[in-house]
Formats: sequence, C-alpha cells, structure tokens
Amino acid sequence: MAAESTVVINSFVEIPSLTPIAKPVRKSGETKELFLKRVRTLHAERTEEIYPLQKAFRLAVEDRNRRLLQGEVKQTPSLIDPFDPLFLAYKDVDTLQDVNHDLDEMLNLEQKKYVDNKAWLFIIAIEEYKYADSVLFANRTGKMVKATFQKKLDINDRNIITLYDEEATVENIRDQLRQLMRRVQRNDVIYFYYCGHGLSNESGEQLILPYDGMADFMDPKNTIKIERLYNKFLNSKALRTFSFVDASFDGTTDGVAVIKGVVNPEKSPRSVGYHKRLNILNSSRAQDTANAYFDKEYRLFSYFLVKEALSKPQNAGELFDNVRTYIREISSNYSYAYLQEPEFFGYRELMIQN
Repeated sequence: MAAESTVVINSFVEIPSLTPIAKPVRKSGETKELFLKRVRTLHAERTEEIYPLQKAFRLAVEDRNRRLLQGEVKQTPSLIDPFDPLFLAYKDVDTLQDVNHDLDEMLNLEQKKYVDNKAWLFIIAIEEYKYADSVLFANRTGKMVKATFQKKLDINDRNIITLYDEEATVENIRDQLRQLMRRVQRNDVIYFYYCGHGLSNESGEQLILPYDGMADFMDPKNTIKIERLYNKFLNSKALRTFSFVDASFDGTTDGVAVIKGVVNPEKSPRSVGYHKRLNILNSSRAQDTANAYFDKEYRLFSYFLVKEALSKPQNAGELFDNVRTYIREISSNYSYAYLQEPEFFGYRELMIQN
C-alpha cells in the first residue's frame, strides 16, 4: 500500500480578538493638558487589559515556531498596533491647534545658502510602522531636523538622503547607505539622524527597527545593528561623523514596549565604543524610554536638539549639556515609566558645524 502524501500547511496561531476601543475626543472646554492626562490614563488601562492576551498569544506562537514543519514560516508573536486609536488621539488636530510653533519661527530667520558639498546628511524617520506601534510625531520631527540641519550646516540638496516611513525598509536603508559611502570624499563630514524604534538583542547589541522590520525576530532581515552602521561611516573617507539617535535601545517608546507580551525584557544595551572620528548623541540611556513632546508636537529629544542648533553656535559638549538639562526637567514631570536622559560619546570641544 502506497504511503499517504503529507501536505504541509502554514497553520498560524489564531490571533485573539481585542476589545475595540474608540479614539478619545477632546471634550468641549477640556484643556489640552487634561485631555492628554485622560488619554494617558486610558493608555495605561489598555496596557493592563491586553497584557494577559499578549502573553498567552506570545507563548503559543513561540511554541509553534519551535515546532516548525518543512515549508512553514515563522509567525510574529506580537499583537500589532493595539494602541492605535489612542496614538491617533495624541495627534488629534483639535488637541494640537493651540501649539506655539516656535521652531518654525526660528528656522525662518536662517538664511539659505546650500553651497557646501563637503557635508552629508542621512535622515531616517519612521512614524507609521508595518509591524509595530506608531512613533508619535516622528515624521514631522524628521522633516524639521532635515530643514534645520540643511540651513545651519549649509548642506546642498544633492548631499541629503531622507527616508521616511515606508521608504525606510531594511533593503532601502542598506542600499542608500552603500550609495552614500561611494559618494563621500576625503575630509567630508557625515551627519546621521534616526528617529523610530530602538532595540537591543541578547548580546546587548543596539538595533534600529526599519519600517518593515519585526521586533521579535532580531536578525539581519528585520533589524539593523547600529554598530555595523557606524563601522561603515568609520571605514569611509569621511573626516568625521555626527550621529543623533532619537530612540530607546531599551525597546520602549513613550513608555510602551515594542515587543508585546513581555513585562521587563532582560536586555542590557551596551554602549558603542568612542572613536575620535565618531561623535554620538543618543536621546536616552540604556534604561530609559524615548518620549514624545506633546506640548510642541515633536519628539522630546529632537525638539531641543533643533532648538539648540538654531539658537547659537556651540560645541558638541555644550549642545549635549543644554539638551540634557531640558529633557531631564521635562521627563521628570512624567511618571517613572517615562524617565529620559540623553547620553553623549565623543569629543566635547568639537564644533557641530563644519
């Protein structure tokens, strides 16, 4: 009797249904501060409500992934975008219409030149992810950083690479990086800026999450090691590189874990070593989250980075000290889960402007 043929089917674990949640709306007469406080409370309640579902789903998927049959593919154990209506509430136009756009006013005072061909700007800003929660205000923050750096550093358009949202795929980031390395010449200066989700793997290596990356699968197809990216800069002809990273390598953004169903992942991000040709200004320490700045509609770190860059000429150490002072003060008014303090690695006396 002939043996029966086996048909391999990709039987994914069924995704549990989450209780629908409507986007909160600002009430008549409700101040922006009270509205944001109410949304934060709903956010915390939502986290507590769905955590048991996330954890059970994660355990089932991880068990299924361990027993993969030939032809089956891995399933991500994260429940995607469970907070989406709440994130949308943070960006509600009725909530943000009374914001004082002071950065725009400061930027308009700068004179346009754009004649320097020795400086390069590489910007990655991801707000809407394919497989992860949104990063509030990341897109408009990245565009403000681009406009500020171009004016202050006098960078020609042809020397600027920008990847926003769906443009910032794993493949596209690597392709654009290769193109940049081919174009950089001796004594050029590279300015790198990233705004999005950060992670660290079991070895403590710092990772950035591209638009199409899956945080649960920390492999080259889903994440990019920040140290490898820095090594590309160091192996180039560039005289030096300035790196500004608005992300938490602890794996939390706005106090919410990127990897779902895990309370406190035992990750210990290790610092990237100092090199005289590489100056790094990170938005937060290993144990901190990276926050949005609701009062100004930008990411907290990047807002003060831009404001200080537009205020007066200063070296890297002065810039860092001023930004850190502001962020310490503001994040200390948030709850414990939102503590944030930047960190700096490099030569303090070096001027940011070439």
